[in-house]
Amino acid sequence: MNSAIKKVGVFVPVTLGMLTAFGPFVTDFYLPSVPEMTDYFHASPSAVAASLTAGMIGLAAGQILIGPLSDKCGRKFLLVLSMLLFAVSSFLCLLAPDINTFNLLRILQGMAGAGGVVLSKSMATDMFTGKPLSDFMALLGAINGIAPIFAPVLGGGLSMFFSWKGVFCVLLAIGVILMCCSMRLKETLPREKRNDGSLLVVYSKLFRVFCNKRFTMSTLSMMMTFITFFAYISASPFIFQKIYGLTPFEFSLCFGLNAFTIGIGTLLSTRFHHSNTALKWGSIDFMVSALLVAACQVFSAPLAVLMPCYIYLLMSFGLMQPVSMSIAMDSERSNAGAASAIYGAASFVAGSIASPLVTMGNIMTSSAVVIVIGALLCLAITLPLCSEIKREAMNKAR
Repeated sequence: MNSAIKKVGVFVPVTLGMLTAFGPFVTDFYLPSVPEMTDYFHASPSAVAASLTAGMIGLAAGQILIGPLSDKCGRKFLLVLSMLLFAVSSFLCLLAPDINTFNLLRILQGMAGAGGVVLSKSMATDMFTGKPLSDFMALLGAINGIAPIFAPVLGGGLSMFFSWKGVFCVLLAIGVILMCCSMRLKETLPREKRNDGSLLVVYSKLFRVFCNKRFTMSTLSMMMTFITFFAYISASPFIFQKIYGLTPFEFSLCFGLNAFTIGIGTLLSTRFHHSNTALKWGSIDFMVSALLVAACQVFSAPLAVLMPCYIYLLMSFGLMQPVSMSIAMDSERSNAGAASAIYGAASFVAGSIASPLVTMGNIMTSSAVVIVIGALLCLAITLPLCSEIKREAMNKAR
């Protein structure tokens, strides 16, 4: 492990990793309960699936709101406040009388959880730069990879004994625990480095970061990977349980195994001498694996054949994520909060686009189409980005 990372100890990366994982927790944790919720709320599968979209809209909007504001007010206070609001909104979800109210509360829950997602990346950027930042992002990604493993497995286990409300009680408890952990973190953005302009100036930086070509290409590349990723997440409960006949707990085990490979991919990214190489080959593998998954779904391959293809897809996804994130964040270091907000929000915008598309028509076919389109667009953006980074590195070497 990089010596700069060793100096921060264990508590900081574990806490920031758990905060980064709020996206997966808000979406993955109750996935095994989604079919049950259609009966509880007397709602259609598409209406319940909209709760995933609602959560992702909240995660996107919350990052846009909180990220730039943290450049002016600092990170810690907003982080603690976000975790408090997450706990409150999780409690309110338990009281929802119908699916429409539940979906509205999911937006609020997502906005609160967004504080953990956006501020953890901003705090990491405050502390590190260059290769140490890339390695730290990979470490956060590996910890983040644990969340999708335990989230559906724990959610599936709870669904065997409790209703979906038991799952949300645990989400409430997690929010309280992370609020307490956040209170122990040190402020990473000193007052002299904060943006002292008006709120209008602070939020205008959301648009300025797009003038940075490297940041924009990295963000768009990541956004396309998340179109594929969320297509898989949104379709998997129905594919595993309705089509292949798995129980909620069996589904959670399969989902957890697939999520584990994301963590493996993020750790593999640190083994490349040049981060750019990991990004390039990750995008190529992502395309190949997407085609394999699509073929298996369209032709209704046995689950024993489909699962290895999912594993290949998600490992490739994990290989790309820390590198893409470090390139984007390092290129906009002076506007870390705004950059983190745009970068993080883009992923959940992608998810809010992909999630409703996979429920249109035959879910095996529609999700396969979305998975391939996302991977293809990712490849089309990533390869030119890698070439540009390589040219710049060669010019500096001269």
